[in-house]
Amino acid sequence: MSDQQAMFEAHVAFDVARLTGRAGDATVAAEVAAVFEWLGQVSLSELATPAAVTEVVVDASRRVEPALGLLEDILDGVLAGLADTPETVGDVVSAHDVQRWAVALSGMENARSQVLESVTSSSMYTRLVAHVVYSGVKRYVLTENVLAKRIPGASSLVRLGQRGLGAAAPGLEQNIDRQLIAFVDANISDTVRESKHFLNAMFDADLVVEVSQEAWAGAAEGSLAAIPPALDRDELRALLEVVWYQWEQVRGTPLYERLVGEAVGSFFASHGSRPVADLLADLGVTVDVATDWALALAGPALEQAHASGFTEERVRAWLAAFYDSYEPSTATSTPASPRPKKRPTRRT
Repeated sequence: MSDQQAMFEAHVAFDVARLTGRAGDATVAAEVAAVFEWLGQVSLSELATPAAVTEVVVDASRRVEPALGLLEDILDGVLAGLADTPETVGDVVSAHDVQRWAVALSGMENARSQVLESVTSSSMYTRLVAHVVYSGVKRYVLTENVLAKRIPGASSLVRLGQRGLGAAAPGLEQNIDRQLIAFVDANISDTVRESKHFLNAMFDADLVVEVSQEAWAGAAEGSLAAIPPALDRDELRALLEVVWYQWEQVRGTPLYERLVGEAVGSFFASHGSRPVADLLADLGVTVDVATDWALALAGPALEQAHASGFTEERVRAWLAAFYDSYEPSTATSTPASPRPKKRPTRRT
């Protein structure tokens, strides 16, 4: 074996050892620390531009196709996990959490007003109010009519119900229906307008908090294990397909690209001059956290790669390019004077 071949084999063994076992963990930790040290010295704008990030985000979102089968498997796993869990709703969401949500939502006065305006202006809401008014008035006329109670024997007749009343007085109920429908149609606009004023006055901040607390108190003891039986998996899969289809339509529109561009541009305008490591720290990703994640993910992968021979294969391929081009005469010649390092140019 030549000296060069022996050097190559020693180099391969050295690098493979650095990627195996505890040495592999130390290598991963050292590399993560080095990357974070470098990221603390470069700003976001020095690494990328808003246009490049926008292009990558838009392109990636349009290229990636939905893997519905994988999503369905994940959904099945979540539902199976919920079916076996002993926790209740109150174990996951506390009364304090509910109150914070309620206070935040109650403070959105403009949004709440617009939502109520949209709801009360819809034809569906109008039909709902008309049905409620019609049903309530008719029930009152047939079962609680004060005049009928004052007529001897009339209250007993009314208690016979709609069938008995129809037999005793043919056409009475149909006549009531026609009059009620005419009344509701003539006054529904005023009724809807009054209901809108009532809802606006009713849904103030204090009431929103009170209602939310009452709702949480009723649901807090509910078991999370009761959720999967109440959900039809075929219906959930159908809903998932609809969501993905809609996402495919949205991601292909010019509006989507503009919104992504605006969001990325705004982020760069506010944080482009900050070191990347500081931005990661704002997200809770410190060097220690990143090291823990890297070891948790890379550790088992490195062990498997070493056991299968993949690590040595790739190290040999990586180093062979150098050793194949290595010429001892060139290595022993007088080295050229080192060139001064060029400072990296800042991107704008």
